[in-house]
Amino acid sequence: MKQIAVLFEGDINRRLGVFNAVINRVKHLQQVADYKIDVYMFQVYDGWLMRHIRHSKKVDSRPDEIITDGVKVHITWFRRRWIDAILHRLFHKPPHLLMRRLHRLGWEMRGHDLVSAHDRIVGHAAVFASKKLHIPCFITWHGASIYTDPPRDPMIKDLTIKLLHEATCNFFVSQGLLDKAHAELTTGFPAEILLNGASEQFRQYDESTRAAMRQKYGVNDGKKVVAFVGRFEPVKNVTLLPDIYKEIEVKYGKELTFWAIGDGVQLDETRQLMASKGVRCHFTGKVPPEEIPDLLNCVDLLVLPSSLEGLPLVVIEALSCGAHVVATNVIGTAEAVGRENAIDLGDNFVDRFTDRAVQLLQGNIEQKLPPEVSWTATAIKENDIYHKYL
Repeated sequence: MKQIAVLFEGDINRRLGVFNAVINRVKHLQQVADYKIDVYMFQVYDGWLMRHIRHSKKVDSRPDEIITDGVKVHITWFRRRWIDAILHRLFHKPPHLLMRRLHRLGWEMRGHDLVSAHDRIVGHAAVFASKKLHIPCFITWHGASIYTDPPRDPMIKDLTIKLLHEATCNFFVSQGLLDKAHAELTTGFPAEILLNGASEQFRQYDESTRAAMRQKYGVNDGKKVVAFVGRFEPVKNVTLLPDIYKEIEVKYGKELTFWAIGDGVQLDETRQLMASKGVRCHFTGKVPPEEIPDLLNCVDLLVLPSSLEGLPLVVIEALSCGAHVVATNVIGTAEAVGRENAIDLGDNFVDRFTDRAVQLLQGNIEQKLPPEVSWTATAIKENDIYHKYL
């Protein structure tokens, strides 16, 4: 039996996004192929000085492993050091101590036939393991490691380009993200598209269960729910939500329920703007992940006005639960929601965005995920690619 190592950077207190994508990729690959898969999470944390400088929270517990959704995850902890911050921020050099620990992690891949890493940080460990242990390595790029960090930081850009060319093959979660890498970073590197999917719990409930969920969350019969789900931060354009909700309310002409699900640095600002617009919106704050499928089954329309996305899991999950979705046309969103439901940023954006939102609320418009947006389809393709190198 071939043995595969899967590496990712994560946070045991924030099991969303890439964390969930990794667990789902592993689960579905195990279902379609006979591999022994070892999963390793690399978690960076701050000591007292760095917590003071970065205003971060203390990590109270540092377990060696966790089990999530039946998958055992081995955890490597690394304390962020001030000397690395100085090397990076002042001298534009790679963080020496972090890189040294990543190389040690690479050595720990002895005995594996293949290593698969998610995003840039652990990509360094995978490439090191590939060179020293003579095994193939694969790097999956999910979003910000392509479209956010490299354009902001020349050192990170150079390292990202190096990784793209040194990996045996690069996986991208959308064609749009690969196009972004070609346009803004480099070309000529090996690449494949492996789309995200939705976990099994994200499914459309039957009518009686959906009615029970709507009653549980205080939604009146017949009233449609418009929601945002995600982090309240600038890249999500959350300060546009009050204008978007107000315009939908005016254009739709019937009473609606508005939700804003999640937390983040712009939560209070968004709440204040919503009040100033006279929009009655229920802010849930941070919600346990296990509640999200129930909430999405109450939602009629999900709005996602982000300025950047790779292939956002939340739109895949919402569509899987039977909601409609209107989003911005950035990088990979149209690949999931359909081009007609992906609105270009620019002049009169809110007007154009809300026009489509109201059409989805009013009409009998079918909106389904493409069949290739599936963890099973992704696992089958991933296995086929691995077979070429094992």
